[in-house]
Amino acid sequence: MNPMSWLILTTSIIMSTMLVAASTHWLMIWMCLEINMLSMIPVISKPNHPRATEAATKYFLTQTLASMTMLFSATMNAMTTSQWDMMLMTNKTAMTLATLALMMKLAAAPFHFWLPEVTQGSSTLTSLTILTWQKLAPLSILLTLSNKMNQTILSTSAMLSILIGGLGGLNQTQLRKLMAFSSIAHTGWILATMTMAPNISTLTMLIYIMSTTPIFLMLHMSSMKTIKDIGTMWTTSPQMTSMLTLTILSLSGLPPLTGFMPKWLILNKLTTFNMLIEATTMALMSLLSLYFYLRLTYFTSMTTTPQNITMPMKWRTKQTNMTLLTPTLMALSMFMLPMTPML
Repeated sequence: MNPMSWLILTTSIIMSTMLVAASTHWLMIWMCLEINMLSMIPVISKPNHPRATEAATKYFLTQTLASMTMLFSATMNAMTTSQWDMMLMTNKTAMTLATLALMMKLAAAPFHFWLPEVTQGSSTLTSLTILTWQKLAPLSILLTLSNKMNQTILSTSAMLSILIGGLGGLNQTQLRKLMAFSSIAHTGWILATMTMAPNISTLTMLIYIMSTTPIFLMLHMSSMKTIKDIGTMWTTSPQMTSMLTLTILSLSGLPPLTGFMPKWLILNKLTTFNMLIEATTMALMSLLSLYFYLRLTYFTSMTTTPQNITMPMKWRTKQTNMTLLTPTLMALSMFMLPMTPML
């Protein structure tokens, strides 16, 4: 793609997300979300492959449906209040529709159906963008409207997301699709405390981005596509393999790594509000996600290729040159748990 086209698309994606976070007018928010979506479609379809074209089409249709629903809810509220200000969202039906539309943009269950297919059809770095940066705009709207949202809808969606994210990842061998189900599960944890403690939801999203980014950067640098590709990574870079193991364990939420911090805070907040059933259900269902995270760590650190594995392995000759960003994010995703009392 032409460098000027890349610059325009990248600038549009970044600026539209920032404008959504800064605006309170529904039409301005809708317009920026549309610019964001239209800028993302050429990036997804750039590989010029049928799977990429299919992913771009699915992304376009789902995002358009979510934007139409959100604009309809804003119009419904404007007919009642004569105001387009987001802070004056008083119509309960409009608020419910807007919440469902934003959940579709976030790929929270039961509106998660598009994310695994779009992620699998995109390139590795494009998948990283969809799973991290593209969630910031709808999340900022949810945080702004957090005190007006229905806690029952968000709690139900949170538990469904954790369940579906865990179940969907159990039988996956494609790493990008597996990371998409991981994203769905983490979206559930983000939504769990959206109305009670938006600051914890923000922290959860930041730690998720901090843990997911180095994993995708390593997948890109080492050309890994499936789980069995991980088994040969030790031959090209033992240091990267060791750090990948710890980063995956941090993403799974095991102490004493940083990923344990948001789950600890969320479960503590839920028990504080006497939501014991929700907290217990979410903790138990997160064990499903923990299974496939541990399966990844088994392939990275507990097997010696090819003696202990019966399946054929893919051998790659590409050398991995790690940038400074990757080890920095890895270190943050491993060792920030002692900072929890400061929060």
